[in-house]
Amino acid sequence: MQRLIQILITFFIIGQFSNCSSVPNKDWHALIPENTTLIVVPEPGMNVQDIVNKKYASYLDDLTPSAIQQISGLDTEVSNQLQVKALVLNPTTSVSSSLLWITDLPEQNLQTWAQRFYQPFTQNNYEFNGLTIHKLFFNRQNVFAAQVRDYLILSESSLLIESSIRSYLGKSPSIKLSKNPDFSTLVINTSELDNWIEQFSLVSHRPAIMNKFSGTEPVSLTLSATGDTTDNIHLSGRIQLQDNRSVLVDAFSYENTPITLDRHIASNSAGFAILRLPPSSVPIEPSDGIITPLDSLLLNDLDTYQELANKLGNEFAFEAFPESGLLENGEFLFMRKLNDRTGFRNQLNELVREGVVNRTDNSYQMSSRVMAELIGSELSSLRDFYLSFSNDVVVIAKRRGLAESVNADRIRRRVVYYDETYSGIRNDLPDEVSGFVWGNSAEFLRFINPTLKPDNIAGGLLSRFDIISMTMIAGNNTVDLSLNTYSQEGSSLPYEELWVLPLSNFELSGEPVLGDIVGSSTEEIIISTNDGRVYGLAIDGTIAMQTSTEGLSPVGGPQLYDWYGNNQQIVFLAAGSKIFAWNENGNLLPRFPLEMNEQITAPILVEDILRNGVPEIVVATDDRKVHVLDGRGENVRGWPQNTNTTVTSKPVFEMKDDIWSIWAFSENALHSWLRNGNARPGYPQFVNARFTGSPIIYRNQIIASAADGYLYSIGMNPLFSDSAGTTISEDSISVRSFYVSNSELSSVRVEENVLLKDSTDFYREDLFITQSANGSLFLYNTEGKLRYTKSLGQPGSNTFVPQLADINSDRNQELLALAEFGRLFAWEILTEERLFGLPTSGMKYPIITDLNGDGQKELIAQTREGLRCWTIKQED
Repeated sequence: MQRLIQILITFFIIGQFSNCSSVPNKDWHALIPENTTLIVVPEPGMNVQDIVNKKYASYLDDLTPSAIQQISGLDTEVSNQLQVKALVLNPTTSVSSSLLWITDLPEQNLQTWAQRFYQPFTQNNYEFNGLTIHKLFFNRQNVFAAQVRDYLILSESSLLIESSIRSYLGKSPSIKLSKNPDFSTLVINTSELDNWIEQFSLVSHRPAIMNKFSGTEPVSLTLSATGDTTDNIHLSGRIQLQDNRSVLVDAFSYENTPITLDRHIASNSAGFAILRLPPSSVPIEPSDGIITPLDSLLLNDLDTYQELANKLGNEFAFEAFPESGLLENGEFLFMRKLNDRTGFRNQLNELVREGVVNRTDNSYQMSSRVMAELIGSELSSLRDFYLSFSNDVVVIAKRRGLAESVNADRIRRRVVYYDETYSGIRNDLPDEVSGFVWGNSAEFLRFINPTLKPDNIAGGLLSRFDIISMTMIAGNNTVDLSLNTYSQEGSSLPYEELWVLPLSNFELSGEPVLGDIVGSSTEEIIISTNDGRVYGLAIDGTIAMQTSTEGLSPVGGPQLYDWYGNNQQIVFLAAGSKIFAWNENGNLLPRFPLEMNEQITAPILVEDILRNGVPEIVVATDDRKVHVLDGRGENVRGWPQNTNTTVTSKPVFEMKDDIWSIWAFSENALHSWLRNGNARPGYPQFVNARFTGSPIIYRNQIIASAADGYLYSIGMNPLFSDSAGTTISEDSISVRSFYVSNSELSSVRVEENVLLKDSTDFYREDLFITQSANGSLFLYNTEGKLRYTKSLGQPGSNTFVPQLADINSDRNQELLALAEFGRLFAWEILTEERLFGLPTSGMKYPIITDLNGDGQKELIAQTREGLRCWTIKQED
């Protein structure tokens, strides 16, 4: 028997060795699937946690729902830091992309530490093509990991991990790279860009995007060193070309010649592209099968077609305008240089005489896909258009006025050629280029927005700069690409940093509070840190008051109360088993700190509980008691009271049905006591899940969120309609539940009299704002009708309750929410557009206020650098 066991062990070891050796030894780029969009290769020695601090981290956050901080948090959990080889953006579905992290393996075997992140009673790993994929659970999410030789690959998408393994093993194609990219480069897989762009386009526009970049190989772009202190981008690299090139690729790689058409590009255009491509020598039959009389003539009379083509030059341009005009998706035109203007016009007049073209003054009206592609190349989608001239340039556009405006703008010198910003950049261009693209970020965003899906990322990318340009220079089966962004003189970020207070790597213990504690004309910001430091900060970030909790860790954040009734705010804070109270100088009040002899489990509440003009302190302790203390630290008559479990969220003291009561959650129980300590009739009330947050009193109801994904209304006449809600109990106190999400609801807030808009008119309603643990946001009215929903694409933070605020002072309210890893999101309620003009720093406990009363909001939050304050500038 013993010999049999030894044989089995031997075969197991041989099998493991065989499996390991069957995995080939390749460079790490073999792990990257063929359909990858881009690759960020950081500088050598960069670990996962350091990536968060790089400027490109916020760009990656906008490119994908994957949270870059999710993986970075793993760095602190393993014994050795993860050295990053590359971050890979890959389209894992038709509507979203995920990040793949490729790192060096920090230890001999992933198996040695993966089990630390396993969850009980669930499948924590599985075999795939001879390798083990582990499911690691941390930061409230799953991350999938696999060891491939000496590399560790990580992603929130198991599909991407599997695709990476298949690519490495040769079971599916990897990206076309001959070697590992150099350090500090951005690799763009240009041939796959259409698949990525399609994710953000409306379905009706996707066919026009397909295969637009075929015929190119991945380009490795390097960041040019500049003295620019802004976030502008300066990238350059060489694209290798293949034989099967798309029309677009041919157009920017055909030949190098001087730019001339910029003398005809309007200065108010949203963007333009100047390219090179000879007109097709043979007419192409329209792919949609629609043949107009002019199409028929040109398709059947090759001589006439070629006479027209021979009079056209190679340089042509596309120009876009944000104004809608007659087109719901904005206006655009094509123009092309003429070799023989007189001959071309004579040919058009002949077509007029044949009855296939109409002439109006100096413009021509025609319907022909063949003619549109002759002038605008196969990139043109026009069929019914007007044709006009601007000196030696022919112009076609959907609207006659737009086609004729080119010549008018040229005569009046209202063209980009004379624009100061453009001319300065043009002077730095090579004398001859094969292609040039220019875009005004704000105007170009207006032009493309109608073609994009809601919640697209375009605004997040384009809002970071004013101008973008791309220059192409053709070589021998290559194109040298240079991409640059610019900030115009006088432009600035939509926010301005006011000050930073370092916190010595300690975090806030709770949300900051605002109040006048030193008798100044403005409010101070009072904060506490986990190590027990307490500060009162002036609006300029200087310290006005400083004290500490004697090394005890605070429970929640500070609270202010006029303890002596003399209009002087006192700072209160619970820490350990003590309650502290300080005056404006940071000195303890008499009798403080109060000792509870039990650990305090929830933030304290300071209120006049007995309604006699003297305040009390409500405090919950670890022995499952709720106390009401007087100024001597003694329980008032009738207190403490017991709960079924410890209270961990802040109690509230509110009037309901004209009776003042203390309310507190204790796991799945709602407790309520009268001021004398007696239980309020009908309470406690129980539900089937743990309550989250603190109770909210609204319309004589208790509104609560819970871990089962339900909102609860508890009272005499519960909210939510019978069709939307479910009645759990119906007695003297009724409980009604309302389903919101299949994951835990972290909080609920009531926002009253919110301005909303439907298809017919504006209206106002009270709304409940709630957030699920997975980062979904829901706004319901009191009947249970969903009025608004958004998603963070990652877990929500428990340091911020989503709220409505006019954060950019444009008189429109925004929905604000904070992701688990610190990114602050905002959407305008009426338009549902995301607001990108916010700091991208990872933050906790943000508050929004107008500190100095100038009408602009300040954002104050804890960041890695400390407590930071920004002014969010008012939008025009």
